[in-house]
Amino acid sequence: MNHKAFLFIFLFAFSFCNAQRLVKTINPGWDFRLEKDSVSEIVNIPHTWNAKDAFEEDRKYYRGKGIYSKEIFIPEAYQEKSVFIHFEGANQLTRVFINGKKAGEHIGGYTGFAFDISDFLKFGKANEFRIEVDNSFNEDIPPLEADFNFYGGIYRDLELIITGKSHFKIEGNAAGNLLIRTPKVSEKVASVYFEGEFIPHSEDKNLSVEVEISDPQGKIVHKEVKTFKYKRTQFSFNFNIENPVLWSPNSPDLYLLKANLKNKKGEIVDSFISNFGCRWFRADPEKGFFLNGKPIKLIGANRHQDFEDLGNALPNFIHRKDYKMIKDMGSNFVRLAHYPQDPEVYRMCDELGLLVWTEVPIINDVTASDTYHQNAVNMQREQILQLYNHPSIVFWGYMNEIFIRLVFNREMTEAEKSAKIETSVELAKKLEAATKALDTSRLTVMALHENELYNTSGIADIPDVIGWNLYFGWYSPGLENFGKFLDKQHQKYPNRPLIISEYGPGSDSRIQTNDPKPWDFSEAYQLKSHLSYINQVMERPYVLGMTAWNFADFGSSGRQDTRPGINQKGLVNFNRKPKDIYYYYKTRFSENDFVYIAGRNFQNRFIHKNDSIELKVFANTENVELNIDRKTSETAAVNDNIAIFKLPLSEGEHRLTAKAGNSEFQRKIKVHFRENLLQNIENNTININAGAHSDFIDEKTGEIWISDQPYTENSFGYIGGKDYRESASKFQGTAANIKNTENDPLFQTMREGIKAYKFNTKPGKYKISLFFTEPNRSASKETLYNLSNESRGSTEDTRIFNISINGRKVERNLNLAAQYGILQAVEIDYEIWSDNGISIEFDPVEGQPVLSGIRLERL
Repeated sequence: MNHKAFLFIFLFAFSFCNAQRLVKTINPGWDFRLEKDSVSEIVNIPHTWNAKDAFEEDRKYYRGKGIYSKEIFIPEAYQEKSVFIHFEGANQLTRVFINGKKAGEHIGGYTGFAFDISDFLKFGKANEFRIEVDNSFNEDIPPLEADFNFYGGIYRDLELIITGKSHFKIEGNAAGNLLIRTPKVSEKVASVYFEGEFIPHSEDKNLSVEVEISDPQGKIVHKEVKTFKYKRTQFSFNFNIENPVLWSPNSPDLYLLKANLKNKKGEIVDSFISNFGCRWFRADPEKGFFLNGKPIKLIGANRHQDFEDLGNALPNFIHRKDYKMIKDMGSNFVRLAHYPQDPEVYRMCDELGLLVWTEVPIINDVTASDTYHQNAVNMQREQILQLYNHPSIVFWGYMNEIFIRLVFNREMTEAEKSAKIETSVELAKKLEAATKALDTSRLTVMALHENELYNTSGIADIPDVIGWNLYFGWYSPGLENFGKFLDKQHQKYPNRPLIISEYGPGSDSRIQTNDPKPWDFSEAYQLKSHLSYINQVMERPYVLGMTAWNFADFGSSGRQDTRPGINQKGLVNFNRKPKDIYYYYKTRFSENDFVYIAGRNFQNRFIHKNDSIELKVFANTENVELNIDRKTSETAAVNDNIAIFKLPLSEGEHRLTAKAGNSEFQRKIKVHFRENLLQNIENNTININAGAHSDFIDEKTGEIWISDQPYTENSFGYIGGKDYRESASKFQGTAANIKNTENDPLFQTMREGIKAYKFNTKPGKYKISLFFTEPNRSASKETLYNLSNESRGSTEDTRIFNISINGRKVERNLNLAAQYGILQAVEIDYEIWSDNGISIEFDPVEGQPVLSGIRLERL
């Protein structure tokens, strides 16, 4: 019998036939309002109040108190039971009131908690439940700030747990979990310790605990009963499993433990059920990570828990889908950033065979208060005690880039920095001690950003393993410097196990090019970067492994990228549509034959007549055969799991079929010759992404804004100027969010100092649309007639220019900052009659003209 099916059948029979413990959700139909509002609405849990406002124009999402209210009928029969309310997670300060009385309070947004509410209930009647959840900034509650949204609400399942008057302990840091330890495991024998606590009722003078262990095939391998007198509340069982079935990513076999708490009559008054696994592991600073005595390179991704339009209030099926996708791409490892995630996540990792780094949200900054320190330690204790039984977990993490704000804060004095370092190191020692006090079988880890302060402060010497968040080729120059940095660290600290905890550039599936450059946000550069990092890690046996940042794009209100408010470093989009890079990982790390033609979002190619189409095919075979239009075939060798084809294709649609081993993949692409765009303008517009080397696709309209080109006879293009770039090392233009548009990439790139744009068109009536933004945040808003000699700004902060079309002046003294605002999307349309081509001239008055895009349409 399938072990998962067996567990389900057992749970059903155990819960409802014997009625020893009942767990039921109370998710639907809560009356909800924000404290600041008088109007309420009916919501279902999981719920967050920040699913929308965190992504609105200003992205100043509400952080405060939300109030959930509901009447719940409690049966008369429950008077002979114990009743608990159990939260899988609520962010971040939660208070529960039953019939007007406070029943409990919990601090922390990412671990579970439970309260015994038996004494607050009216049995056989409706009871008023009121839950207050507050996600306000609190300097004593981690996280203080981070590159992700702190969504407020009861965003995971909410349950009632009904047990007998005597029951296993449910309140407390473990939130009902009982510990199953496997301190010694080998291929011959596994030592298993099961321990916990029960809360006896005065009527139950003697209680017994009955334990039964089943192997992955459902066969009972151990059964034992112990009886305890009334005042004894703690229990433990020690036993061995001979020739254990070992848990691993390739064979995620799970044992099942069932425990019944019985009274002296033999009646079951409570029960506990948990899977566990038998495995052992270690981290070697020279040879890498070992699982069950065998080397394994840890490959996977980080994952945040939010989703487009839902925030972090996800149903379990989305959690399950995410981890199936992560496993399907060839992963054996995940880092759960930057907080403990839904209980369903850990169950999935156990069942799928994904090794886990899980961590508490001590990130970016620390408060030097006893309360903050204690809350941080409590979060780690809760994480460990609640998740202990999961064999997938191999790392307990407790800090991420803890000095990053200190390093970039120019207002802090040296004394303040020293104090911040001191309290951070002190907290790290407390967290390490608290972790080891609870679990010495797993490894501790923290993630660092690229700064020597972690070494000089000594904080990097505290955990068992150091994770490096490295972004060479993105935040730091040179992809090749990644490996050099690792080698230097390894040489300097040879006894320190290293893992790559974050890496990867931002990418926007709307931006496509065959000429990738740093910070262009193209999928092509994402592929180039990840390929380089993977190769450099695989060449270094001392590196334990790597987790890409991030599995999916995620919400981060402070982000100023091509999609405002979203961190775009995901292998898949916010809605989980894969980018090309996802399939590269699947190709590189899948064991079965696999082939994929890159360019899911690059199916329209705009080239010159004499150019070839460059096509990348991912494969894990030695060669790839590519069939074109079912007529001709070409074969290319595979290097780094990529075969590159140069195809001299005709204009029009083509069907491509790639074959590699037993795998086959088809894709259609459409070729457009740039030289013919003007001839065919009667049927299509020409959209030009001025100042950009990449194409941009408008997801809503389907319009393709093609990369810019210099003017040549009988064609179109720019004359003069250069691509605008805020930073010499970044090919983005401006990284700022552009207001009043969803097409930020179109406006973030621009041609500065442009003299003219010309089109060799046929006679006719045309509509010309010009697209602008003022990128300079300090640009002068003064109009020309207000500029005296004394007040005139320099050409760097004043931008005024005229525009003429075919010699006719259509704009005089255009000042984008003054007339439209800074970083605003501006579109100006003109209708003209042209007898002999179109020439748009830009005449500087002050500073340099800019142009972000042109649309030409035949009327």
